Amino acid sequence: MQQLIPILNIILRFKRFKDKIDNITLRGYVEDTYLTGEFLNKITSKEIKLLSVSDISDVICPTRRDLYLRKGKNKPNKVPRRKTWGRVAGNLVEQYFVHVKRIRSSPRSYRTIIRKARSISTRFLKEFGSELRKMDRLKSGEWESSENFLELLSLNGRYELIFKLVNSILEKDSLVSMKDIDINTSLHPNQVIGISSPVKPDFIIPTKGIVGDIKSGIGGFKDRFVLTCTGYALAYENEHKKDINFGLIYYLPTRYTTYAKTSGFVQVYFVLIDDNARSYFLHMRDQAYQIISKEKIPDFPSDISQCFYCQFFEYCKKEGLPYDK
Repeated sequence: MQQLIPILNIILRFKRFKDKIDNITLRGYVEDTYLTGEFLNKITSKEIKLLSVSDISDVICPTRRDLYLRKGKNKPNKVPRRKTWGRVAGNLVEQYFVHVKRIRSSPRSYRTIIRKARSISTRFLKEFGSELRKMDRLKSGEWESSENFLELLSLNGRYELIFKLVNSILEKDSLVSMKDIDINTSLHPNQVIGISSPVKPDFIIPTKGIVGDIKSGIGGFKDRFVLTCTGYALAYENEHKKDINFGLIYYLPTRYTTYAKTSGFVQVYFVLIDDNARSYFLHMRDQAYQIISKEKIPDFPSDISQCFYCQFFEYCKKEGLPYDK
């Protein structure tokens, strides 16, 4: 997360965002962002459950069958869920960068950077060794080995420590520093916004109107990353009545493809959470509530290319999903 600091110091000096921020109207504290009476009544009567930000934004199944199996009005009882390689990897990416953030002193040489990065990886392996072994049991090919994954984290740990050195040099002229980044925020919005509590952004810089999310995977930037940050922004605004204007996505490519065996560095995406993004989130929120309010579970999707990566893959196969990999 150290590389966020120079990026933010460049962006926060960029004046052209001001007019766009002034034009944002769909804040989490205005009624235009609240749930309709129909869905709110169903939540109040406990006919349906409140949805989380990830329930709304993480669209894996095109028909949202997976959402119904988690939160649907008439969902089957005790539907088995399986761990997936990507979900375990995502949690470990977040934990690794927390370990890096704990390094207090700034390294002053490449030798020190390498030594500190090795120390972080050693402690990380000791603490999360069982999770890494679990990844190997879940992998579907060589591109999902825990050894490659740990090397990727170690490489990015070195990258983070280099930026820690850069930030210490530029600290006197900095508008924002690591001390401004809160990684322990817990939000409690009113149910009228249609988001369950607590909401826990991966990081937030409230003094600068920024929420952030750590993402990992394959395939690069996806629209759902913007949805997640927008949900966090609306939840924060609803509770605190203060504006959030920007989202930061801290994305680490954790797998390579058959043809491109790369060692990727963290990619940072900066997004303006304007009314277009907010309208998109509110549309997806209402659509999600429509789906869980139905009497029956949605059908299997016509495009089943992503089914293997779903936690309900085995269940749907038993129910008749025509999948043959």
